[in-house]
Amino acid sequence: MVYTDEVRKKLDAILKAFGEYIDGQSYFDIVYSKKIGYVWILAECPGDAGAVLLDTPEKMLDQLFNEVINDVVNADENKTHIPNALTLSEWEECEVRSRITTLLEPLAEDKDYYLQFMDRYLKAYQKNNGYIGEPDELCIAK
Repeated sequence: MVYTDEVRKKLDAILKAFGEYIDGQSYFDIVYSKKIGYVWILAECPGDAGAVLLDTPEKMLDQLFNEVINDVVNADENKTHIPNALTLSEWEECEVRSRITTLLEPLAEDKDYYLQFMDRYLKAYQKNNGYIGEPDELCIAK
């Protein structure tokens, strides 16, 4: 088995909550392999970059949060972005929080944990100029 039943249940729930968002993206996809589990891939140019193994909920959320951040930074309605900035403007951070919170809404069981993870994620993003490092290090003891 690739995952424990508990981890697989959490990953499936995250994937379901973000399902419409993922389906609406042309840039990336998350696929399942019976051999290695969930994998983030570039859908636009699959051969251009390596795949990312998503073996924990935090790693899956890291990839998804980063995609939401990119969407917000590059949104037409974003009038606050400073080119080459490595941190989010106040508007961008608020918009990212709003979008992610909406996406996490269906997750009843672990929603509060994931919202706390988002807070820690965005703090790390801002503090480290857009670099998160190992997402599992942002885990919060339950």
